Amino acid sequence: MATVTIKHVTKAFDKHIVLDDFHETFNDGEFITLLGPSGCGKTTMLRIIAGFEKPTEGEVYIDGHLVSGGKTFVPPEKRSIGMVFQSYAVWPHMNVFDNVAYPMTIKKAPKQEIRQSVEKVLKIVHLSQYADRFPNQLSGGQQQRVALARALVAAPKLLLLDEPLSNLDAKLRESMRFEIKEIQKQLGITVVYVTHDQTEAMAMSDRIFVINRGKVQQCGTPEEIYNHPANQFVADFLGKVDFFKGIAENGKIVFPDLDGQSIAYDGPFSGAVDVAIRPENLCFTSDGSLRGVLESQYYLGDVDDCRVRIGKTLVRVITNGYAYRTLNEGQQVQLSIRDFMVFEDDGTLEQILSIQT
Repeated sequence: MATVTIKHVTKAFDKHIVLDDFHETFNDGEFITLLGPSGCGKTTMLRIIAGFEKPTEGEVYIDGHLVSGGKTFVPPEKRSIGMVFQSYAVWPHMNVFDNVAYPMTIKKAPKQEIRQSVEKVLKIVHLSQYADRFPNQLSGGQQQRVALARALVAAPKLLLLDEPLSNLDAKLRESMRFEIKEIQKQLGITVVYVTHDQTEAMAMSDRIFVINRGKVQQCGTPEEIYNHPANQFVADFLGKVDFFKGIAENGKIVFPDLDGQSIAYDGPFSGAVDVAIRPENLCFTSDGSLRGVLESQYYLGDVDDCRVRIGKTLVRVITNGYAYRTLNEGQQVQLSIRDFMVFEDDGTLEQILSIQT
């Protein structure tokens, strides 16, 4: 397997910096996800690791061997990597077996070795029974598994995946993310995965790197990043969240836009703050710290997605689907807060809201 060491990598196209001082080690057997909005630099980082792009500055090592940096550049085909792209990129004139065998065929590996390797990897991706079929006889999910098998057939040290599930429908995407994770566990292979889908990142990753405008905002486990985001951007990008302007003073936070209502607070900040509350951390209760009127609710089966008006502000509350029949629009309600996050009011929130609008 492989360890990937990235030392102060910067990438610029002309004067535009798309990746700024990326410095990290991906450990052997780790499932790493590069997560961020379109244009943030995550695919550029993946392409630098693969050898499709050269860094403007910095170095990349795979298993301790320098592959990019200075005057050294090892081409992609000599890096012992497998790569799966957003498009399936399977050959329409070849059957499944020949598509998967292609990387070994062009290297002129012995036929018996090719057959054994292809049969092994087709079994791993659950396509053994489709070996003789052509791509137009397969579903989208099956074609993506062909692409995955082709990337794995030569037993690479490192598997790179660039938004491989974005062309699939929602149910296929969900099942494929678990299949890829199980394959990674089974093989113990190091994976670097690029996506803008936070659910994929949460479900699959050992560690997530959240990137924005070329800079890593935070890295950590899914639980760390979701529950303890480093800044407002990370809190907003990973999961559902509402932000409220507040004033921290005298052991509480007062919300001017929520009719001046307040919650208890004993944290480090004082003065103007931004408070982030995830809607699943609000619940209806008889003795809550916030009071308002239930304005609307949307029954989604497993959850009841509600909007509570407090003053001039709509507050989102996601509660158990069974609550749908017990609540009536227009009724007075009280809300308690299981958890919330407080950030210094440094203008970041205004930047986030301006991008969203």
